[in-house]
Amino acid sequence: MNAYSQSTDGLVDIRPKEILELGDGIPTGISDKEQRGRELLNQCRIAHGWVKGGSSIISAKYVDDWSVAPERLQAYNNWPYLKQELQHDFLSFRLGFSKVRLLNGPSKEEIWGIDDNIPYKIINGKIDEIDDPNMIPALVGKEYFIQLPYWTQKVPIASYVKDTVLQNKRCHLVYGTWKTLKANSEFDQYLYWINKETKLLEIVQYTVRVVDPKAAGFVVFDDFRKVNGVVIPFVHRLGYLPTPEGLIHEMRFESIILDPKTLSMDDIRQLH
Repeated sequence: MNAYSQSTDGLVDIRPKEILELGDGIPTGISDKEQRGRELLNQCRIAHGWVKGGSSIISAKYVDDWSVAPERLQAYNNWPYLKQELQHDFLSFRLGFSKVRLLNGPSKEEIWGIDDNIPYKIINGKIDEIDDPNMIPALVGKEYFIQLPYWTQKVPIASYVKDTVLQNKRCHLVYGTWKTLKANSEFDQYLYWINKETKLLEIVQYTVRVVDPKAAGFVVFDDFRKVNGVVIPFVHRLGYLPTPEGLIHEMRFESIILDPKTLSMDDIRQLH
């Protein structure tokens, strides 16, 4: 599978040639490709089962494993340990509200979080707001990817690209972004590989403007399981290519619970 990217005004631009041929402006939303793209994203959300209001809190236990990364890339690990075990609780359908307990390593039992996108840490029972801009995209990204089939509905520009074959699976390829078809400094771009048979989201290529305007990455989803009627991938492989050679880190989930009885919104909102 090819990685789509070129440079536009200093920004990485992941539009494939089929989207480049549509031009750089604001699409009308009424073309056949746009309507097909929107239809496929909606079918994907339905296949995964995410319905707003279906849950209010998500509680996930997982390991974020950076030991698989080349040594030069391990410096991008936000955690103090290469195989960081985590208990991550966050609000459903609202980005920027996360509470994470570190379960191993040198910072075991510390709590790191964001409350309305304000970073904080709780160490030895003492809570402090911290100046760590990297924590926001790191935690919001994890919230976002777990519920990504739902968040695709918020992407205003969507266009069908083509049908393709990925690892012996037939997939629909859909492009999504905000503001304009071409790369812009305000918003990210996404390419979604949707399984043609199951309509599940298999792979995503994405930009990360808030971290590096020249950077793009992939997430490969695997080990799909049903949780309270919602199909969620229990393995997220992230890298600069969607292959073992391009792997940077891997999130392996032990459990994902929707609306655990032991948690309330007040447990998540540590600063309010």
